[in-house]
This record gives sequence, structure tokens and C-alpha cells, in this order.
Amino acid sequence: MLRRAPTTITLTQADIEQWEAGRQRKLHEAQQKLESEVAANQTAADGKSKESRQRSTKDRIMGGTGQGR
Repeated sequence: MLRRAPTTITLTQADIEQWEAGRQRKLHEAQQKLESEVAANQTAADGKSKESRQRSTKDRIMGGTGQGR
């Protein structure tokens, strides 16, 4: 039976640097996505609180419950 030469796996400094760069890029993208979601949620929350303030002001003026009777 013939034997073939064993497979050799080499890991160079360039391979490690490339992997680290990819890892840093993925972490940065995830952080940017999270920050944009937080900003969007904050904007939505600000809009809702402003809307509720406007309704409550109208309710005080009109004396209604705001249920649209």
C-alpha cells in the first residue's frame, strides 16, 4: 500500500492579522448596528412622549378622556 505525504498546515503572522482584522470589522459592524438601533428607539420614544404630552394637553383643555367619543 502506498502512503502519501502527510498534510502540512501552516499558520503565518499574516493569517493571524487577517483573522484579527475580520474579527475587529465584525465587532465594529455589530456595535454600529446596535448604536443605530438604540438611536432609532430613542427617537421613537421621544416622538411617543411628545404625542402623549400633546394628547394630555388637549384632554385638559377639552375635559375629555381622549378616547374619541
